[in-house]
Amino acid sequence: MFCSKCGNEVNDEAVVCPRCGCMIRRIEPMPQSATSAPTLESGETSGLATGALVCSFLIPIVGLILGIVGTVKYTTPSLKNRCITAIILSIVVWIVTIFLILLQ
Repeated sequence: MFCSKCGNEVNDEAVVCPRCGCMIRRIEPMPQSATSAPTLESGETSGLATGALVCSFLIPIVGLILGIVGTVKYTTPSLKNRCITAIILSIVVWIVTIFLILLQ
């Protein structure tokens, strides 16, 4: 290991650098669960449900499709509810958009 301040090679057990006296920072590897997508107890990730909600506002057709896929895929009630919400929001955004276009 090397000192982050002076670059001197330091024993792996050292707490301070013998050359400059700087505290040695130990960089611990992150656990695997912290680097991957958040998962629920059932092992499902919430990426599809979140994507469906975001897309339902920005690109309603994509939000609708992702919501339908998520509703079929997920078994966790909270994720299934997010996807159903995305479907409803997509339809509402479509109706509002069509109404605004017809008013012009």
